[in-house]
Order: sequence, then C-alpha cells, then structure tokens
Amino acid sequence: MFKAFLALLMASTLHANSMNHADFTYKTIWENRPILSVENLPQKKEDLPPPETTAQSIIAIEVNSGKILYEKNSQEKRPIASLTKLMTSLIITQEEAPNTIVKVSKTASDIEGSQIWLSTDEKISVKDLLYGLLISSGNDAAIALAEFNGGTIEQFVKKMNQKASQFGLKNTHFSNPMGFDTADNYSTARDLAILSLLDLKIPLITEATSHTTYTIKSESGIDHEYISTNKLLGDNLGIAGLKIKGLKTGSTPEAGECLITNAIYPNGKQILTIVLGSADRFNDTRLLVNWLNNSYHLLE
Repeated sequence: MFKAFLALLMASTLHANSMNHADFTYKTIWENRPILSVENLPQKKEDLPPPETTAQSIIAIEVNSGKILYEKNSQEKRPIASLTKLMTSLIITQEEAPNTIVKVSKTASDIEGSQIWLSTDEKISVKDLLYGLLISSGNDAAIALAEFNGGTIEQFVKKMNQKASQFGLKNTHFSNPMGFDTADNYSTARDLAILSLLDLKIPLITEATSHTTYTIKSESGIDHEYISTNKLLGDNLGIAGLKIKGLKTGSTPEAGECLITNAIYPNGKQILTIVLGSADRFNDTRLLVNWLNNSYHLLE
C-alpha cells in the first residue's frame, strides 16, 4: 500500500502542468524521502548566449536539485532511436534478478540493426544481456529481455507504455523495446529527462553505461565483447575533474543522432544533458556542457 501511495504521489507530481524552468523536482517510487528537494540550486554566474547546436531538442538538468538549466524545444515529440532502451532496462532491473538465465529465441538472434551477436538457444544471464543492451545497444539483447520478461514482445511493449503512464511521461509512447523508427515510438527531451533520472538511481544501469568495453562469456560458453558507441565516455570535455559516465546513445534515419549524457563533477554535482535530432551529438554535448560550466557555479 505504501509503495502504491508513493507511486501515485510521484505520478501526480510529474503530471503537474505547473513545472517551470527552475523546477524539475523528482523522487523515485523506491525511496521513502520527501518529494520536495532541499538541495542548493545552481546559480547563474554569467549571462552568456547559449551555444549554436545542431540538435532539434535539448534539455540540461542539474540532477541533485532537479533544476532545468537550459532547454530548447524540450516538449516536442520526436523519434528517439535506442534511447528507448532506457525504458527496457528500467523494467528489467525492477522485475528480474541479474543472475537469472535467459534462453535466446530465433526472433532475438535474427533481429536487424546493432547486435551483440546472440545465437539461437544461447543461454545468457539477465545482467549480461543488460550490459549488451546498454553498452553495445544490442537489439538482440532488447528482444531477448522483452520476450523473457513479457512472454511476448507485444506484452512487454504494453508494459513499457503502462510504465510511461505511471511515471508521468505524457508525451511518450513505445511500439518496440529497441527503438526502431515507427510513428508510435516517440518521446520528448523532458520526458526522457524523467526517465533518465529514474535510471540514474539504479547502480546496475549506471555501472554498465560507464564502460567503454566489456567482455563476457555466456552460460553456453560463447564469448561476447561489448563496445560502447559513446565517444565521450571517460572524457572531461576540457573541464578539470569532470567525468562522463553514460548514459545512452541512439541513432536512426528518422531520429537523427541522439545522446543522453551524465557529466559528474568532483564535488558530486551531476549534469544531465539530452540532445535529440542532432547532426553531431558529441560536439553538441561538448558545446552544451562547456557553456553550462561557464554559465553556472557548478564546481563550488
């Protein structure tokens, strides 16, 4: 009952239309904590013009306070490519034990696009599939996890949309667990910020998305090497002490280049940036994070 109450409270908070440029407060359904944030808000130090970027939609948030530092077309519905996998991974980490063994179907092993090269009937753990999903953006890993959790892809997608509604993602809809371009698979920068803030609370997800490479051996004895598509991992973007640790890349013809970045300062401050519909997601993010660093007191 208490968890249900917290879920309802969070959903009503996230549905509120009164959320303004300085207020993006959130709490997850797993925490017995006050809903209102008491963190110190980042203060502007210079009124610099925002950078010229190619991205169609952008949002930047200081994670601890929930304050929106910058946004551009943040409520515009757009295709989101493999950023979809953040919802897939959130459901799996909530509902499945990491060491549970999954048997890969032919549907999963035959899926098109980015893969971790699973074999039909291969046995592999939920954790190893999650790492393949988040590091190499494996579509085959997404299908294997969706079928295992939902019974069918259709049932899992239904669950994805139920979760989107529960979390207050009013401008989000999913049609598949990997992010293929369809008219019914879309979100907004603001909705993805909410989803990302929830994902950042899960150590298994944040640990996976911090790796540039990762090697595993499945229960069937098959080796898999995961290589991240995130070129910013481990970079400081020219800012002393800054570290980039995820969160997710995505790219399709309709979505363009997409990137969700978690930039962590040595003082513990975290900046979440989301760029959608970009022609150069890594440079856009670099420009954005440097502008934020020059515009706000983030290292103090």
